[in-house]
Amino acid sequence: MEPQVLRIGNAHGFWGDRLEAAAELLEVEPELDFLTFDFLAEVSMSVLAAQRERDPEAGFPRDFLEIVESLVPYWRSGGKCRLIANAGGLDPAGCARACAERLREAGVTRSIAVVEGDDVLERLCSDALADPEAPWLRHLDTAEPIGNILDRVVTANAYLGAEPIAEALDLGAEIVVTGRVADASLAVAACLHRFRWGPEDWDRLAGATVAGHLLECGTQLTGGIFTDWLEIPDVHRLGFPIAEVARDGGSILTKAPGSGGRVTEETVAEQLLYEVGDPNAYLTPDVTLSLRDVEIGEIGPDRVRVSGARGGPPPERLKVSATYRDGYWAAGQLTIFGEEAVRKARRAGAAVLEGLKESGWSFREEIVECLGAGACRPGGGGGSTAFLAETVLRVAVADSRLEAVETFRRALAPLITAGPQGTTGYAEGRPRVRPLFRFWPCLMDRARVVPETRLIEGGAPALPLAEDAERVDAPGAGPGEGRELAERARSRKAAPGYPMEPHRLVHLAHGRSGDKGTSATISVIARRREDFPRLRREVTAERVASFLGVVDPSDVLRFELPALGALNFLVHGILDSPLRTDAQGKALGQVLLEMPIEPTRRSGTEPDWRGSP
Repeated sequence: MEPQVLRIGNAHGFWGDRLEAAAELLEVEPELDFLTFDFLAEVSMSVLAAQRERDPEAGFPRDFLEIVESLVPYWRSGGKCRLIANAGGLDPAGCARACAERLREAGVTRSIAVVEGDDVLERLCSDALADPEAPWLRHLDTAEPIGNILDRVVTANAYLGAEPIAEALDLGAEIVVTGRVADASLAVAACLHRFRWGPEDWDRLAGATVAGHLLECGTQLTGGIFTDWLEIPDVHRLGFPIAEVARDGGSILTKAPGSGGRVTEETVAEQLLYEVGDPNAYLTPDVTLSLRDVEIGEIGPDRVRVSGARGGPPPERLKVSATYRDGYWAAGQLTIFGEEAVRKARRAGAAVLEGLKESGWSFREEIVECLGAGACRPGGGGGSTAFLAETVLRVAVADSRLEAVETFRRALAPLITAGPQGTTGYAEGRPRVRPLFRFWPCLMDRARVVPETRLIEGGAPALPLAEDAERVDAPGAGPGEGRELAERARSRKAAPGYPMEPHRLVHLAHGRSGDKGTSATISVIARRREDFPRLRREVTAERVASFLGVVDPSDVLRFELPALGALNFLVHGILDSPLRTDAQGKALGQVLLEMPIEPTRRSGTEPDWRGSP
């Protein structure tokens, strides 16, 4: 019987994730159809560009080779799960060839395909030279013309979609290595290959995109960085996520039995809105996705059904992730302990910069942060610090002149004897000077981007997928069933350990944040459905702008998702400095959840903040 559900797991959410996860997951879930691996954040190409400068053969994350090698025993035992990874970075063919070589040395043969064509550096430079003011090549966040930085561009990669990956799977590839592709497209490609959807099956493509988006960051779906992380069990062994995607595009999200963490309506909702700008028009190379009608419902322990995604035609232009040189930077740290630690640290950091200025050295960018005293807040403060007895002083600078940053590198150490009492913690020695690469997001006509799919190793017929005729809980729910289950689950849940009446936003909601270039996205999701009208009334774009210190309130856009009980915020330009500790905005969601909320007396003899028993 032909399987109606495709089981896709994820075993890598970012470059640096656990290398053992794939082998561990396949040990308990050997019949998975596909495993996806996400290696490329938006800043990853910058890191790889610097890495490739030191070694021309180092244009891809070599961690993936260790993962492939770790699966040799699984394949020797007859395992048939196929791998899809964007681990190719700036050199997909080199990564694929290295995988083939490792497997040959281990006595295992696998059909390996590579997807290329995302490298559009030559075309971008040609287009920019022809028209340096071209509106589609302007920085998507700042509208700055590309002509201002064109002579410093080092990489430019378009986000490819699912189709060329699906072609590789059609060729029989058991391992597919890509460069820059949209994160969700790794899973969408498996669905295209299996279900043979047409190019205009927008709603099905939208559903698969939702599944891929939920999978892409690995353990973020099973409790990682969750607002109530302290309540998540066994965080030392969080399970990686699995999506059971049906032919209609709906999915059930789960994890391997016995693994740590949880898959709940709340963990799924946070990840669903993670790094999403406009949730009603989330643009991908495969489909324009609307999350407006998405429903989430728990159907069992660690099993959450997601349905209702709607899709439309994808945009005519693809997003391009470019990087350019912008000089050099360095950051150093010292621990300061004792009375008025924060005041002492700030004075010490200012003294370092003042001394350099008197010697004739100033910097294009400089920052003094006191870790532990609000450094992750925009502006670097908030709350009383007078009684903090310990902080970590962090000073960072950036400049176009290497000699200026080199001079700073030697200026921090003298604080060990010239700084305030209680100065310690200089274990790492002098700061390292690094080249500074910045991110330049722009657009390119789809017709200008030509993907190429080819086999590097082997060419066997496509492997059959694992039979799952006995599989239960297929995603297709009856009308209203998901909503009813979601309401029942929400009524039982509240913020663990919080007081009976909310005084901060975290008592009323949970949320998550992330980066979109120099902008940040922040989701705020009501803990109880009946509190959504209050969220909508009190958490306005103007209040968010004021609380986060955004000067122009128009830089904060708010989007409403009543079906999820959620608000989504896009904050333009708040991540404009790469020197900050929270340069990618990962802490902004928790910062916003500290926003004061006016207590409201509930009706009845006792407050019912914790909901019904």
